[in-house]
Amino acid sequence: MKWQNVFGFVTVVVFAMSMLACNAAKEATQTAHVTAVKAMVIRSSDQVVSHTYTGTLEGERQAVIRAKLSETVQKVHVREGQAVKENELLVSLDKTGPSSQYTQTQALYQNAQKNYEKMDFLFKQGAISETEFDGARTDYEVKKASFDAVSRLVDITAPISGTITAVPVDDGNQVMVGQVLATVATTARLRLKFGVNPEDLPTFAVGAEVVVSSQSMPDTAMGKIGAVASSADLTTRTFQVEAMVENAQGLYRPGMFVRVSAVKARLTGVIAVPSSAVVVLDGKPNVFVIQGGTAHKRTVELGTDLDGHVIVNSGLTVGDSLVTLGQSYLDDGFAVKVVQTEEVSR
Repeated sequence: MKWQNVFGFVTVVVFAMSMLACNAAKEATQTAHVTAVKAMVIRSSDQVVSHTYTGTLEGERQAVIRAKLSETVQKVHVREGQAVKENELLVSLDKTGPSSQYTQTQALYQNAQKNYEKMDFLFKQGAISETEFDGARTDYEVKKASFDAVSRLVDITAPISGTITAVPVDDGNQVMVGQVLATVATTARLRLKFGVNPEDLPTFAVGAEVVVSSQSMPDTAMGKIGAVASSADLTTRTFQVEAMVENAQGLYRPGMFVRVSAVKARLTGVIAVPSSAVVVLDGKPNVFVIQGGTAHKRTVELGTDLDGHVIVNSGLTVGDSLVTLGQSYLDDGFAVKVVQTEEVSR
């Protein structure tokens, strides 16, 4: 009898432990199916739809000075960023080089000048005829014009007043005909050129404003469309657009590549969600919303892409709790635990 009591006690204990183990396993299983997610509360907002292109800046007035002789650079007189005036000396080439003809032309000019001065004196004294004097003067003027032309080939000056935006040569460099020696540009206003796809062309009408930005600049600049090509470029199939950009502070410089944004439309009271919140299931865009700790799949109709966000035309309503992280691990009816909630959509 005593042995039977012990046996009964052991049976009760084993049964109790089995029930506890089953309950623990059930709880563990339930916990394992709860997915941690991040969510956001849907709010309506106003959005701006923009087109973005890339373009290149030039000076409003710009002069690219190229070598007209193949000679050695004797001296570079300016540096990049320096302000210069019209006719200021920029670069000097070797005057004794074989292709300059500077020394020979200078000697002929100086001889003609001396002869002209002598003939001028004699003519005023009545010692020579007017024909002889005119011949000496003509010879002097021709030799002077030749010397001036050669001088401009070896002493290169600024054709306009502005800022040196590029000096791609150094003292001692051997340059070839056509090689760029310097670029001078005005920078208070810059000329922006970029190509636009045919379907976006109406956005870039003359007078429309654009916003210019660069990764290397903290501030944006405003511009206004000044010209739109009436025909497409045969190579790129885009339409050339030109805008004038205000640059009074000198933040932007000619030669820079920049981003150009123009407003296509302004949307009011729309729902914009992160593009990453949308998952494609069975070929259709879907999102997951949370109700009572459970994820529910909803098929949505998408609208305009907003560079990282997208407009949802249908399938969501204001106040919905949208899963923004963890949706790739969900299916309809999964239990979820929200670890972070955002209050705004964008």
